Amino acid sequence: MHIILHIVCTIFAFYLLDCLNIEVLFKKSKPEKIRLVIILLAILLGTSLSNFIMDLFTEIQVVALLFG
Repeated sequence: MHIILHIVCTIFAFYLLDCLNIEVLFKKSKPEKIRLVIILLAILLGTSLSNFIMDLFTEIQVVALLFG
């Protein structure tokens, strides 16, 4: 479940970064490096989002056990 959530969140982050059109911030002569930076940022953002979601679910389960 966790690895699937990582993959889904990374793809989601890549899609969002691709829509932002951040290529304007870089030199036009290095498109492969720009794409690599976008992929690395997507992995970082996707992993962070996935960890946040998993932590949120864990905390909700703990609170449900505490008050349930």
